[in-house]
Parts: sequence; structure tokens; C-alpha cells
Amino acid sequence: MPSLPKVWATAKQWRWFIGAIAAWAGAFLIVGVASLPERSLYSGRLTADGVRQAPEIGAFAPTFIADTLVGQIDSATLLGSPLIINFWATWCAPCAVEMPELQRLSDANPDVHIIAVNVGESRDLMQQWGQTFGLTFDLALDPTGEIARLYALRGQPSTYVIAPDGKITHIFFGATDEATLRNAIQPLE
Repeated sequence: MPSLPKVWATAKQWRWFIGAIAAWAGAFLIVGVASLPERSLYSGRLTADGVRQAPEIGAFAPTFIADTLVGQIDSATLLGSPLIINFWATWCAPCAVEMPELQRLSDANPDVHIIAVNVGESRDLMQQWGQTFGLTFDLALDPTGEIARLYALRGQPSTYVIAPDGKITHIFFGATDEATLRNAIQPLE
């Protein structure tokens, strides 16, 4: 008689365990069939021509027009070759480490276009920075943070690698280097 409660408890535990497994399997089946919503539906925007742009890997990169130190640039006109968009600031120490890396990448890969977007700083400060580091790629101004908002900027530096078709293939938060970016663009060339 003393063994009966022990057997009953074991059987009860087994029923609970099998029920829990069945509930998890059912949940995975529902999520698998119905699927989760596409992140870009919530983090992006729909353009006038019906293209969904979002700052997510696999999504079309948000396009923008910005003033540079020498004129104006339209990111949409750069499709057809790899594009790197880097967000930076002069007060950002990792950005100072990263800029020479971006310049080396630019020098070694003339078919890759680099736009370094400065958020909220003056043209004069940017020009001094560009001269200090000998930068020859485009330095774009984002005085109001509009481009940063399009890319849901989380911090600086942040770098987006965009394929010739306009889709984001890599996102690097924090400083990156020439070798890492070269490996990211190599399959795109």
C-alpha cells in the first residue's frame, strides 16, 4: 500500500510532462504555419512606388538625399554597385579608429561607394575631420537626424553594407575594420 501514492505521483507527473510537450508542440505548429510578422513591416516605410524600405538585413535600404561637403548625394542613384553607409561623429572615439579603415577600403575598392553620414554636427567640424584623416569618400550632413531616424540609428559608429540591388546584407554596430568590410562586400562585387 505505501507504494501506491508514489506510483500515482509518478503517473501524474508523466501526464503533466506529456501535456506540456503537447502544448509546446502545438504552439510551434501554430507559429510555423501562421509565421511571425516581417520585422520590416514595423521598422520601415513604404515608398511611393510600393517598395518597402527598412533598416534590417534582407530589406531594401532606406534611400535619402543629403548635402555633402562638395554638393549633394542621392543614395538611390548609387544602386548597381556595393554601397557602404557609415554613421559617425567627431566626438566618437571608435569613429576616429574606423575612419582610416574606411579610407583604406575606399582606396582599394573604387567600385564600392562609401557615404559617411555625420549626425548633427557642423559643416566646418566635418571638413576639419575629413582633412585630419585625409578622407576622399563622401561625407554627408544629417543636421536634423532625419537619415539617422530612417536607419533607426542605435549609436555611432554604425555601418550598413548594401548590395547592388539595394538590399542590406550586413549591419555592424560599433567600429569595424577594412578586412571585415572587404569580406562583407566581396560576394557583392
